[in-house]
Parts: sequence; structure tokens; C-alpha cells
Amino acid sequence: MSKEKKAAAAAAAASDTSAGSTKKEKKGIAGWFKNECSKFSRGKFLLLLMIPGVAFYAIFQYWPFYGLLAAFKDYQPRLGILGSPWADNYGFAEFIRFFTIPDVWNYVWNTIVLSVLHIIWLFPLAIILALFINELRGAKFKKIVQTVSYLPHFVSVAAVAGMLTLFLSSQQTPVGAGSLANEGIINQFLLKLHLVKEGIPFLQRTEWFRTVYIASDVWQSIGWSAIIYIAALSAVDQELYEAATIDGASRIQKMWHISIQLIKPTIVILLVMQIGKIMSLGADKALLLQQPATYKHSQILSTYIYNKGLKEGEIAFSTAVGLFNSIINVILVCFANFLSRKLTDTGLW
Repeated sequence: MSKEKKAAAAAAAASDTSAGSTKKEKKGIAGWFKNECSKFSRGKFLLLLMIPGVAFYAIFQYWPFYGLLAAFKDYQPRLGILGSPWADNYGFAEFIRFFTIPDVWNYVWNTIVLSVLHIIWLFPLAIILALFINELRGAKFKKIVQTVSYLPHFVSVAAVAGMLTLFLSSQQTPVGAGSLANEGIINQFLLKLHLVKEGIPFLQRTEWFRTVYIASDVWQSIGWSAIIYIAALSAVDQELYEAATIDGASRIQKMWHISIQLIKPTIVILLVMQIGKIMSLGADKALLLQQPATYKHSQILSTYIYNKGLKEGEIAFSTAVGLFNSIINVILVCFANFLSRKLTDTGLW
């Protein structure tokens, strides 16, 4: 075969290969599209169920991001966010003002202290409660304990504040007074047993605010916080416990060496999420329990934002403080996740 014929045959083969690959590519794209449409058709009802959730997050979680522009504006309600002029100092005037207010750092400190105390007390107690419930043998009794522990979560914060007032209020009635009707239930009990000389105004004393706040928080949230741990424990293979029992392990040893070790990834992830919410302490309970005498410990960032934004109408300033708050939370959750990855090889991402 001459060189010309060989070259022509090679060119024809290359042309056929190129045409075949193009057809395969077209067929591949068409096949992929057809496959995706088939998946969509099979799961269309599930996708329809997603619409309310997606709509909720779009409207109430993502759309409010538009309002963050107010933090960089000299906001005027009649002009709206877009129509308002930019603030001084390249839009950072409200942030500079925030950092130069002396009392602000006390509010930041109060927020951090309450959040850290919340984690220190509630986080391990929820795990202990889950371990305790997991060890219960009677199914009926186990369900009763779970239900009773969950119920406080469904009590509104306003109702909890009312209950605290009923239990802890005091007119500082001395021991031996004829009537104790003005005293809360706890103070009536203490006075009748002569454990105190006069009623203790728990809600009016600065030193008691954090104790009352955290104790009520633990009572209200411990059962609900334990749900995820109980679910994780229910997935543990029961044969591991049986093998440990045969080896002579006690209940405490089984909890420590089996239960806690197998739910450790869940514990780490929830701890990272809790650390990411340190600066997001809600204003509702603090506002309801707040008294002029307890401002030193009860004024936190969220109550400060509430007072500035809703009471005084400083929308731009309160938005700037809220944005600062959110940025700190993002930094904290990233740092906590980084440490978690380094120490336990478990994290949110």
C-alpha cells in the first residue's frame, strides 16, 4: 500500500472516531438530561413537600439579608434603605460609634458569661439525662420520664418568667411576721423553717440574676436537648452491651466505654453548634426578668439591640450591632469546627 493510501485510510479512521465520539457525547448529554428528568418525575411529590420549607427560609432567613444594608446607611424611614444616604466614614459610622460606647463591652461580657454558663450546665446535664433514660428498662416508665422531661420546653418564656416571679418574689418580710402572702413560695418555705431572717428578693439582686436565669434555662431545655442523644443511643448495637455484661462491666463502665464513645461525634457536632450561638442569646427571658437593680448583669447585647432598635428607633445602629454579633458567631463556629477537626477528626464540615 502506497503512502498516500495509508494516509487516506488513517484520516478516514480518525474522522470516523471523531464522529463516533461526538455522537456518544451528544447521546451522553441527552441521556444525562433524560435521567435527571426521570429522577425529578419520581421525586416530584417529595419536591412539592419541600416548597413550604424552602419558602420559609427564603422569606424569613435570606430575604432579611437585604436589611443589612441599613448598618452602612444613615437610615431614614421615609427614604427607605436604598434611598437613604451612606453613613460617614465609608459607611462604618455606626460600627465606630458602637465600639466607642464604654458600656457596650459590659453587655458583651454579660452575653458571653450567660452563654458559657448555659453550655457548662445544660450541655453535660442533657447528656447525663439521655444516658439515664437509655438505662431505664421499663418501656412504659421510660416513655413517661421522656415525656415529663420534654414538657417544660413547650412552656412559653413569658409563662416561665411568671412562674419565677410566683416562686421567687419577696417583700423582705421578716421572720415571725403575721402574714407571708407577699412572699414567693420559696421565701415562704425558707421563712417558715427559719432558714433566713427575712425574705430574699432573688429577682431584685444582681448576684442572683445569673443563677435564676441559668437554672430556669436548664429546667426548660434539658429534656428537649437530650432528644438527639437519646436518638443516637438508640442506634447503638445492643450486642456490645451484652458482650460487656458478660465481661463483667458495670453500668457506669458500659456508659463510659460504649455509650459515650459511640455518640461522641454527635456530642462534638452539637458542641460546635452551641459555641457558634454564644453571642446569640435571646432577649426575651432577659427582658422579662430584668429589673433596674439587676442591669449590671442582665443587660446583654440582644436587650441592648432591642432597646436601641425598637424603643429608640435607631434602626441603623441596632442593625450594625446585630451584624457585628453575627460575624462573631460565624468566627466562633469556624474556630470551634477547626479545633474539633484537629482534636477529634469530627466536625460540621
